Amino acid sequence: MVARLLDLYRHELEIYRRVLALSERQGDLVREGADFAEVRRVLEEKKRCLAVIARLENDEATTKSAWERDRRDLPAAERGRVHRALQGVADLIEQILAVEEANDNDLIQRTGVLG
Repeated sequence: MVARLLDLYRHELEIYRRVLALSERQGDLVREGADFAEVRRVLEEKKRCLAVIARLENDEATTKSAWERDRRDLPAAERGRVHRALQGVADLIEQILAVEEANDNDLIQRTGVLG
């Protein structure tokens, strides 16, 4: 169970790194005044990445349920490994959210929406 979760979070971390790079690229495109088609391609790629993460999460739903049920019975070192891996994913998601918020603000300023 621990190995499966660690593998899941390693895969998710790789994909979320790609999402972060895409989000940063999206912001660059908006600030550069790029064509909407370019921005849309980035958005579609982010959508595909998030769909892969959803599939991974769904595929490991049973493992995650077993973790919730049995984690207290596992050695502290094993619990710590999973916690650190999950924290890495959560930290990366926070970075993505910060970039996305900045992107939203840039888009609002560029388009004059709400202003």
